[in-house]
Amino acid sequence: MGIIFNIQRYCLHDGDGIRTNVFFKGCPLRCLWCHNPEGLDSTVSVSFSKDKCTGCGSCLAVCGGRSLVDGKISIARDVCTKCGKCAEVCLAGANELIGKEMTAEEVMSQVRRDKMFYKTSGGGMTLSGGEPSMQTDFALELISLANKEGIGTFIETCGIGPRRFYRDAADMEAVFLFDIKCIDPDSHFALTGVSNEKILDNLRYLFDRGADVIIRLPLIPLLNDTDDDIKLLCQFLKENEGKYRYAEIMPYHTFGTSKAERLGEDSKYKAKDATSYDKENWVKRFADYGVNVKLSQ
Repeated sequence: MGIIFNIQRYCLHDGDGIRTNVFFKGCPLRCLWCHNPEGLDSTVSVSFSKDKCTGCGSCLAVCGGRSLVDGKISIARDVCTKCGKCAEVCLAGANELIGKEMTAEEVMSQVRRDKMFYKTSGGGMTLSGGEPSMQTDFALELISLANKEGIGTFIETCGIGPRRFYRDAADMEAVFLFDIKCIDPDSHFALTGVSNEKILDNLRYLFDRGADVIIRLPLIPLLNDTDDDIKLLCQFLKENEGKYRYAEIMPYHTFGTSKAERLGEDSKYKAKDATSYDKENWVKRFADYGVNVKLSQ
């Protein structure tokens, strides 16, 4: 069994062709700009959208953590047991329980629905999150089942997982969408809460064994896009040229901010979406160091 918080069909930006993205719960990183905060907790989460709430009070009758404050529903998160009853009675869809236990076969039953589109487009399944490597056995089981049906797998990863995950996934010819958030160890720790030593070690391991790797560079204005940051990234990419397919910039967007608010959390980094100027400037700065990078949409 695994804990999944979303399965999205007809995705076009997380691997080749038309894909089905499977989002895993749980991630040990705490990036200040996290785009999927609902995937951080390894257990279920309760999302409450104040904009959708009509104030009908149905949830008050089933949840001891709810109260009416100045005519509006409020949640005491420290009291909430994440039972999901609030979502069951909410007719407005303001309450949502995020995360569901699923078997590998239950996930595959949804993935295989678009098998004919994978064949015509060169697509397949993408494991995302959260961090798939945190549910190592479940993720590897999914890759194995997909392989048996001729469905290829891409894995979005921050690189923090156990070596066994990367070894076995590479043996099954998975493609790795591998994030490099920062090369400088002190900066990486400040921005994510963890060291990047294991991350870079896993990446070098994949390079050494000739795994299929695409480098992803999530660039966040004023956080990890300084001249020193980009210079270090370029040095790393040059040193390992030929060991990965290509590198692509993942521009910052604000999707995670509203998600964090619905989870009762404060977004630690608040800014506008990366502008066209930001994106063009990033590509140019890499080119100035002699490194060509793609720009993700």
